[in-house]
Amino acid sequence: MAIDAGVGLSTEVHSAGAARAAARQALERSGAPSADWAVVFITSAHRPHFAAMLAETQKTLGTDFVAGCSAWGVLTGTEEVEGRPAVAVLAVRSDGLTASTFLATLGEDEPEGAAREIARQVKAPRDGLLVLLPDTSATRPDHLLHEIGRLLPGCEAVGAASSGDPAVAGTFQFYGRNVASKALTGLYLAGDLRRSIGITQGCQPLGPPARITAGDGNVILELDGRPALEVLRSRLPGPLADSLDRLGGHLSVGLPPDPLQEEILPGEYLVRQLLGIDEGRGALVVAATVRSGEPLFIVLREGQAARQDLKEMLQRIAPSTRGAARFGFYFNCAARGSSLYGMPGIDTAFISSALGDLPIIGFFGNAEIAPLRGLNRLFTYTGVLALIGEGAAG
Repeated sequence: MAIDAGVGLSTEVHSAGAARAAARQALERSGAPSADWAVVFITSAHRPHFAAMLAETQKTLGTDFVAGCSAWGVLTGTEEVEGRPAVAVLAVRSDGLTASTFLATLGEDEPEGAAREIARQVKAPRDGLLVLLPDTSATRPDHLLHEIGRLLPGCEAVGAASSGDPAVAGTFQFYGRNVASKALTGLYLAGDLRRSIGITQGCQPLGPPARITAGDGNVILELDGRPALEVLRSRLPGPLADSLDRLGGHLSVGLPPDPLQEEILPGEYLVRQLLGIDEGRGALVVAATVRSGEPLFIVLREGQAARQDLKEMLQRIAPSTRGAARFGFYFNCAARGSSLYGMPGIDTAFISSALGDLPIIGFFGNAEIAPLRGLNRLFTYTGVLALIGEGAAG
C-alpha cells in the first residue's frame, strides 16, 4: 500500500499553461497514472485565472479532489518563488492513505458555524490530520481553531492562512475547481497515516522571560514590577532603545500556549505582534489578550536565529522520518523568506539538505497552524513542517 507522491512547480506567465505544466510534472514525479487527490497553491499574479487553472489541474491529474489557496509565494522542497507568477501542485495516489476535501464559509462572529460544517464533512476520528487553509480576514483564527478543537477533540491540524498581494485586498480558497473567498478549505487525511510535525521560530528572545505584573486587555503595563516600556528598552542596545521606530515590525512578544503556565519552555511560545507603545503609561500594546502573572519573552525577528532554529528542528525531525516519509507540507510565514534573510531560498536549502528530494509543497502564509501541548495553535513568524508517511501516527 505504497504512497505515490510528486510535486511540480511552474513559473510560466500563461496561467493555464503553468497549471498544466506543474500538474504534469507532479504526476510524472509521482510515478502514478493519475492522482487520488491534489493540493494547489497559486500566487496572486494569476488571480484572474484561478478557476481555469484549477480545472486544468483536475484534467491533467485525473481527479476532482483538489484543495488549496492563493499565496504571496509558493515553495517546494527545493525552490521558493515570492511575489511572481507561480503555481505549485502536489499529486498523491495511495491505497491506504485517504484524503477528503472540504469547504466552509466564514463569518466574522460565527467560527462555530464553520467548525460544525467541517466536522460534518470530514466525520473525523481522533487519529486523522486536518490541513487547514483559512481566510483569516473573515474570522478570528484562534476562535476558529478553538471551535474545531471542541468539535473534533484530539484531531491534530496543520496549515496556514491564505495570502496574496499585500497591495490588493482579499485572499482565495480553492475547492475542486471552485474559487471562494472569506472561507476555509483544506484536507482531512486518514487511514494508514504516519506524521511528524516540526515548528521553527523566526524570532530570537531578548534575554530571559519576564512576568506580566500589571496588564489590561491587550496592554502590558508592567513587567517584573517595572514599566513594560522600560523593560523593553533595557533589553535593546543603546541606539535602538532610543529609536524603537527603526525596528518597525521586528519587535514582538512571545507568550506561552497556555496563559496559566508558570514558565515558557524553549521554543514553545506564540509570537504576537507589538502593535505600539504608550509613552505616557510606559506600556506596550500587543496583538493578544494578556493576564497578570503570565510569563513572556520580548523577541526580535532575526534571520540568523531563524536559520539556527530551523536547522535544530530538522535535526530533531529528520532522523525519525528518514525512509518513512513519502511527502510533506511546509507552511512558511510571509514575513520569513527574502524579507527576513535578504535573499530567497534559505529555508528550502536547509530542508532539502536534511530531507533530500522528498516531495514537499507549501506557501508563504499570513499565519501558521500546528499542534502544541495537545491543542492546535495559531503561530506567526514561524515555519511548520509536516512530514507524511504510512503506518501508525508518530
